[in-house]
Amino acid sequence: MNWVSFLNCDEVRSKLSTLKADAKPVFGKMNGQQMIEHLSFLMKISNGEVNADYFIEDEKSARRKAFLNTEGELQVGFKASMLSEEPYDVKFATIQESIDDLILQTENFKNHFKTAKIENHPFFGELDYEYWQKFHVKHFTHHFKQFNLL
Repeated sequence: MNWVSFLNCDEVRSKLSTLKADAKPVFGKMNGQQMIEHLSFLMKISNGEVNADYFIEDEKSARRKAFLNTEGELQVGFKASMLSEEPYDVKFATIQESIDDLILQTENFKNHFKTAKIENHPFFGELDYEYWQKFHVKHFTHHFKQFNLL
């Protein structure tokens, strides 16, 4: 598996620079810019900027979190229940601004966990830095495949 090294901002920026804002996905409903902003949104949850205090039972969290330790990919068609059926409107005027924000959120993630111990994920429950990294690798890879960026 060719996993995305999401902490390598140069690599991420390089891959995303080939994407058009209105690019059509291989699967799903988001266009290219919506996908980038979706990745940023999950980065904001992991860096504590967006509150995602959904209660996940410990047993369910442990079962779900075990998946993050595998080589398994996120399934095509998987959608967390708290997300809307339709993609969100873009926040930024250009795809370049969206990419810049994603890079900023990735840097914020690295800095946040210099002091933070955990942040709540809306599907997996409480995750530490290591588990958030595992999630983001799978999440970025899933969405990069969505647009044939891998």
